[in-house]
Amino acid sequence: MNTDELKTLLAMEPTWTVSVGGQEAEIFVSEDVEISGRSIRLRRIRHVIESITWLRHNVVRVRVRRPYRSQTDVLTFYPGAQRATGLEARRHRRAFQKHAAVALARYFGASVVALPPASGRPVGVSAAYPRFRAGSRAAIAVHPDEPSPVVDGIMRAAILWAAVERRKISVVVPAGRRANLVARLENMPRLAGAFEWLQWDDDGVYPLDPAETTQTTRVEKRRQPGVSVEAQAARILSLCPDLLRAFPHAGGGAISIRLRGLEVARISDRGATFPMGASLETVVEDLGRKRRYGSRHPLARAFEERWLESSLVDHLDRILPAADLRYVYPQVPSFTGQQRQIVDLLTVTREGRLAVIEVKVGADPDLPFQALDYWLAVERHRKAGDFQPAGYFEGIEILDRPALLIVAAPLLSFHKTFDRLVSFFPAEVPLTQLGLSDLWKKEIRVLRRKGAVE
Repeated sequence: MNTDELKTLLAMEPTWTVSVGGQEAEIFVSEDVEISGRSIRLRRIRHVIESITWLRHNVVRVRVRRPYRSQTDVLTFYPGAQRATGLEARRHRRAFQKHAAVALARYFGASVVALPPASGRPVGVSAAYPRFRAGSRAAIAVHPDEPSPVVDGIMRAAILWAAVERRKISVVVPAGRRANLVARLENMPRLAGAFEWLQWDDDGVYPLDPAETTQTTRVEKRRQPGVSVEAQAARILSLCPDLLRAFPHAGGGAISIRLRGLEVARISDRGATFPMGASLETVVEDLGRKRRYGSRHPLARAFEERWLESSLVDHLDRILPAADLRYVYPQVPSFTGQQRQIVDLLTVTREGRLAVIEVKVGADPDLPFQALDYWLAVERHRKAGDFQPAGYFEGIEILDRPALLIVAAPLLSFHKTFDRLVSFFPAEVPLTQLGLSDLWKKEIRVLRRKGAVE
């Protein structure tokens, strides 16, 4: 039992959802969790670790007991702030399905039949999207308490279901969480006309209100790190220049030092923090051995998008030959109150055209629309002139042309629905699909380049 590896994993993510016995779920920030030897503290409660089981590369089951007690509990750690897991999620969805059926029956003026959740799996529609039929009508909905990627994923689910459902489909979205969906529909008239778009709140179901005043993205003002910060970062990088890379942490005026995508140090005017331990030589040696090409260790498969992001930044000229390598920024702009499941990079060509690079390792069916969300946000801020006043792209004249959108992933990891979903994109999106070699951990090679950037 290696508790150091568990400690390393938990340091990779600022927020974790912990399920107790597969039912109750509670959200903890990294400061709430402390591991020392065989002891783990969750806020003020300390447990003794009995065993550790890796369920996936970033999901761990830990069997624990309270000191001086024999009864054990099972804690399952999930990355991020997930609103519900396991039985709790299914219970919430069943309750919502009943509530939505009543509201839809009132809206349609006809009896409504709820379809079995599992019946959508053959076409790629998960149980997170309850589906209904009412005579010649059909509807698909999503619980307002689902995570943002699930709420926004209802568009993809509706498209996939429409391929086999011969009725007119209504799409029901939460009234208070429609911002991204409205922004998409404004730019995709074909998709807007393919379905009836409805919204739901406690008062019932009614047509989707296209007015959306909530600002969903922001551009953090970039604070340039001080001389002492840059000097300390340089000293840390010199420990192992082949493995360590520096990334700007724009909003905090800090520099993030990463090893194949994992942050091992962050330096700012307020000092330095070391999420995996202050003995960097030991941390770098240990992580470098476990997180490498050919390793089967779980830490070699955890947060792979961050590893691929780091490798792409090192070889950006292979992805975008015209890129100005002085300007590469991660997560700009940022989405307010949302967790992004893909890595975003923003750069610029030498002639001044913005370029968005979306990075994904696994076969994610929601990748196309998530990439479009980020492109729309960049375009919104580009047209408003928000980037340079905030300290980005200094000395560059940004062209008044749509930003390039580059989606990069291992070639075999593009989901089979990718082309179907991007067919709904606005014509003005200059999209490029980059298929990388599956050996990207060893070497970045572009096997297929399809789209605007040749």
